Amino acid sequence: MAKRLQGFFLATILTALVIGTTATYAKADTYRAGEFTITLDQGENGKTYRGCDAQGKCINLENGTSWRHNGYRGITWENGDYTYSVSWRENASEGMYLNIYKKDKRILRRQLVSQ
Repeated sequence: MAKRLQGFFLATILTALVIGTTATYAKADTYRAGEFTITLDQGENGKTYRGCDAQGKCINLENGTSWRHNGYRGITWENGDYTYSVSWRENASEGMYLNIYKKDKRILRRQLVSQ
């Protein structure tokens, strides 16, 4: 009886993990970054970024590149002279940040607040 209960609990835990992982993977995450609304997702064309300003003007970027450097992780998208990057410090609770660069100069930095 104990082995059957162990098997049942293990199956229940594994099922919950698979459902939770699938739900997280399929769900887009939306954030507020100052005056911008940022939506991050995993689409058909890789990691996607949608940023909209207060006037409803939006930019959609695909194929984000994941990176890790000096205790930070992030995703970066290229758009001509502009680079959009969402980053966070590993194992810290300080949150995520949106950085936008024009060529090599940072022109915007905003903390992302979950919607």
